[in-house]
Amino acid sequence: MNRVHNFALIFLTCMSGCSVFESVETKEYAMTWKVDRNQNNKGHSLVEFEFVDFPGHVIGHFSNDLIKYLEEKSEREVTVEIEITRDVFGEVIGHSESDIAGYDGNASTFSYFGTRGDPPVYPFE
Repeated sequence: MNRVHNFALIFLTCMSGCSVFESVETKEYAMTWKVDRNQNNKGHSLVEFEFVDFPGHVIGHFSNDLIKYLEEKSEREVTVEIEITRDVFGEVIGHSESDIAGYDGNASTFSYFGTRGDPPVYPFE
């Protein structure tokens, strides 16, 4: 009976997010970027990154400081490190950028991941 109680306690605790059943890997992706000053969030313009090897998949950040950093760097293709979290079955349950071209500041006021069209291959498979 005590084993069942302990298992139930662990199970209920982990339902709200238990890293014991998750794995995290970090991958580097080559991405191009462009700025759209017509879109903004809380006064910050949009910089959108597109995966070089996975066209149609994009990540957007609203950040004037990140835009300034990228424009000063003046490289249209940069490396972005992404942490990918998978569940016990290997399914992707989340991802977030851990490094954007060496940028040290706060990445954005708002960010998103999206697609354009119907890209055939998902970058996190």
